[in-house]
Parts: sequence; C-alpha cells; structure tokens
Amino acid sequence: MKCHWTLLLCLIAIPLAAQTNRTSDLSRLQAILLDAQNDKVTIPAAVWKVTGNEAVALANRISGGNAARDLKTHVREMRDAALKGDAAGARSHAGMALPFANQLAR
Repeated sequence: MKCHWTLLLCLIAIPLAAQTNRTSDLSRLQAILLDAQNDKVTIPAAVWKVTGNEAVALANRISGGNAARDLKTHVREMRDAALKGDAAGARSHAGMALPFANQLAR
C-alpha cells in the first residue's frame, strides 16, 4: 500500500514541479526582456553578455510549439546583437521576443 501512495505522489509531484519551473523560467525571461528594452539606461557590454546568455539558457528550457520556437529565435538574435555591440538591435529583438513569452505564460 505504501508503494502505491509513493507512486501516486511521484506522478502528481513531478508534473507540478515541472510546471513551477516553467513558470519561473518564463517569469525570469520576461523580466530580462523587459529590462533589455529600457533605452534610458546604458548597459555595459559585459552585462549584455551575461544577460544574453542567461536569456538563451532560460528560453532553451521552455517548450510550447511555435511560440517557444519564435521566442528562442528572437532571444538568440538578441544575444547575438548584444555580443556584437548592437544595443539597439538587442533591444529590438527583446521587444520581438516578449510577446511570445507573454503568450506562453498564459
């Protein structure tokens, strides 16, 4: 009987934990994308590098069909632009990625 309860708990807890991680990843990614669009602040190149890499890592952990694919594409383009020193391009791609992140968060 204990085995049945343990198995049942695992079957319920694992999907709930995965959903919590996805929600957390999306929330963090949304915050990064919002911050990256702020043109009133000068973001140093080193910060862009770290921010871009974290955004890509978060986006890679998110699944969800076409919206997730488009999100990943724009996040990668944001990082690539940031690494080239193109802050305007990075901000632009952050703006293009955010609607997909918002769509996945619903």
